Amino acid sequence: AEYGEFQTFQHYFKQINLSRIVMADMQKKKAQEVILQQFNKLRQEQRMIAQKVSELKVDESEHKLVLDALNEVKDPNRKCYQLVGGVLVERTVQQVKPNLQNNSSKITSLITSLDKSLEVKAKELLDYKEKHGIKVKGEDAPEKDKKDSAAKPASSGVLVN
Repeated sequence: AEYGEFQTFQHYFKQINLSRIVMADMQKKKAQEVILQQFNKLRQEQRMIAQKVSELKVDESEHKLVLDALNEVKDPNRKCYQLVGGVLVERTVQQVKPNLQNNSSKITSLITSLDKSLEVKAKELLDYKEKHGIKVKGEDAPEKDKKDSAAKPASSGVLVN
């Protein structure tokens, strides 16, 4: 009878240990999901900033083109048309040129500001990747990192598509 009780106790003890292991695995997976969600959020923010910079560079280029064309006009009272809020408005070169110059300089300063934000976001993303051992599928590690990783045991990082 004692041997049977001992086996029952052993079986019960194994089940408790298995339950703890399963719970630990579930908590680890949950933590990895949270890390992955935060990483994807940072990447999305970085993409949005980069997209806005790209759009503003196109606007800046268009402003420069129009300003170059207006600079060649000798008569400041010559008619020109400006699109304002979806409505084409007739104005003179003299009226339009200062507004375009002002808008162009604001766009340029905004691009500069967003470029700085993009650099900060890129550093934040890189630091987050390094802190959590995230490896992005398709990104090649530098040669130095490849040599170092051969000497180190595999980490329990997160792999991202």
